[in-house]
Amino acid sequence: MDPIIKIDKLNVTYFMGKANEVRALSDINLEIFPEEFVIFFGPSGCGKSTLLYSISGLETNIQGDIYIEGKNLSHFKKAEYLNFHRSVIGMIFQAFYLIGSLTVAKNVTLPQVFLNIGKKERRQRAMDLLDYFGVKAQAKKLPAELSGGQQQRVAIARSLINDPKILMADEPVGNLDSKSAQDVMDLLKSLNEKQKKTVILVTHNPAFLSYAHRVVYLKDGRIIEIRVNRQVHGVRLEQAEARPNISKELELLIKTFTSLSPSQIGNLLIPFKAKQIVSEALIGMTTEEIDKIDKKVENLLMTGIYDTDTMMQFLDSEVEKGGLGMDKRSAVKIADKVKEIIKEIKILEEEENKLRFKATADTGSEVMEIRHYLLEAFDIKISNFLALETFNQAIRDRMANIMDRDAFRARLDLSVKEGGVGLDKRTAKKVAKRMELLILGKYK
Repeated sequence: MDPIIKIDKLNVTYFMGKANEVRALSDINLEIFPEEFVIFFGPSGCGKSTLLYSISGLETNIQGDIYIEGKNLSHFKKAEYLNFHRSVIGMIFQAFYLIGSLTVAKNVTLPQVFLNIGKKERRQRAMDLLDYFGVKAQAKKLPAELSGGQQQRVAIARSLINDPKILMADEPVGNLDSKSAQDVMDLLKSLNEKQKKTVILVTHNPAFLSYAHRVVYLKDGRIIEIRVNRQVHGVRLEQAEARPNISKELELLIKTFTSLSPSQIGNLLIPFKAKQIVSEALIGMTTEEIDKIDKKVENLLMTGIYDTDTMMQFLDSEVEKGGLGMDKRSAVKIADKVKEIIKEIKILEEEENKLRFKATADTGSEVMEIRHYLLEAFDIKISNFLALETFNQAIRDRMANIMDRDAFRARLDLSVKEGGVGLDKRTAKKVAKRMELLILGKYK
């Protein structure tokens, strides 16, 4: 099978040759095949969004070659780029980017306007998609009248209006509650399995890794490993690697999240939290026994409440009464071990939240242009890549009116350690003022 996407020796470097040079991607080689569901995964600042935007053509500051259906992106003429963005790929963003003054139906039909599709035909196509995603009843409403989950469904419908072969999603559930996030992920899975779309998803949330045929792990701008999930139906790669065991998973996570201890790392993959606990606490038990305790631990993780007596009763009770019938000595040992590890989960979850709420890079062409302009206008040099990502996020949030001028200035002034850009107060004030002028010029 020929790859639908092939990346050869891709490098992305900002401020090349300057004192504040930043290498965002280094020597990326990757092939993605038709109808695959691929996830780019890693901590904030690892380059996963930069990689996605490089493939989409939105990041143009690249060295190397990216082939889409055998055609080199760098050789595209303007007309080919337009066709590529309108017909070959569909983009889904964390912030939805729906136009507030247009109805849901008009937001979805907008990409077809540029293809000169007739009004009746494009509206019918939009209504079919809205119906498929369960938001047809919202067609005449404005985006602000919808919930976050509904808005993301509309954004997905818009990305599919021109029937693209490739669907690219950058943290598409980052702004959603857990229920809406699950719904959107299930929709993406359905689009991959039933509509045969090639899906590329960027996420730092390990809860979604099980959706992918392959997971591309990145750290410091490099691919450190690619894992194949053989349990996902439809994996057709003949050279696929075997699904990793627990020890390999821990080894990989240690490489990826160097700031966390091995015990914390073992809990970072949310879907595998219970299995990690069981594997450390239960040695030499049968699969059936492990599965039973696995489910018990999952319930503990969901409720957030751990009761040693309840766990002891479960382990010690007879099998006929729903327990495991273990001897008291073994039951005490296991209960204490589970309690110890669950305590560490709280510490881990704090670390997860720090990762989750750190700014996620948005290297879309418009954001990048504004950032470069502001840095050059005030001769600002930023060498910290996380600070650059935070700057990107702040620009995107201000453009989407998620934050006001004062919040934007405060983000610039805040230290990098506290989640800001680390500019001094005077410079932050000047940059914020210039940003307002740019916004007024854009939307006047």
